[in-house]
Amino acid sequence: MHIRPGTKDDAEQIAELHTRSWLTAYAEIMPASYLNASLLDERKAMWRTRLAAETAEPDHARCALVAVEGGAVVGFAYLAVQGDGRVLLDNLHVQPERKQSGIGRRLVCHAFGWAAEWHPGRTVYLEVLRDNAAAIGFYRRLGGQPTREFVERFPAGFELPVVEYAWGPSSSRVIDWPPESVSGDQLG
Repeated sequence: MHIRPGTKDDAEQIAELHTRSWLTAYAEIMPASYLNASLLDERKAMWRTRLAAETAEPDHARCALVAVEGGAVVGFAYLAVQGDGRVLLDNLHVQPERKQSGIGRRLVCHAFGWAAEWHPGRTVYLEVLRDNAAAIGFYRRLGGQPTREFVERFPAGFELPVVEYAWGPSSSRVIDWPPESVSGDQLG
């Protein structure tokens, strides 16, 4: 398994993995009517747009990282600099059957490395559904600190409580950067 920058050619595999991850992690959290509707189509459109923009305009404001094994995407992370200067770890997903294999931890370490290289001194944060106990436990083990709670309204019309976890610039972050055989310049 190795980690490399995501490209527009990864959009389909990322969308499929993203959908599978939501179907398993959120089965008891989100309405089944939403999860069983057009989730895959939404994810495909989102990832095609994100990765096409990232490829066309590399500006170090966003970064997709993919964990690949045997040509298949087994995990991914996506980061984006926000208007307040913080770096949002907007997505972190691993194939459901590969959870607790170290892939997620390696992706987070690479994400922290990208943030440290391109946005030194900035806080990295993420938002997680409050009822996603497994993810919250993982973020806590990585040293994430809860910084706020809020209710998110989803476009499909339902609301869920969310917790923000953050790693401040002075927090100790494990850095494994840049990814194997990739220079930082390639990770725009």
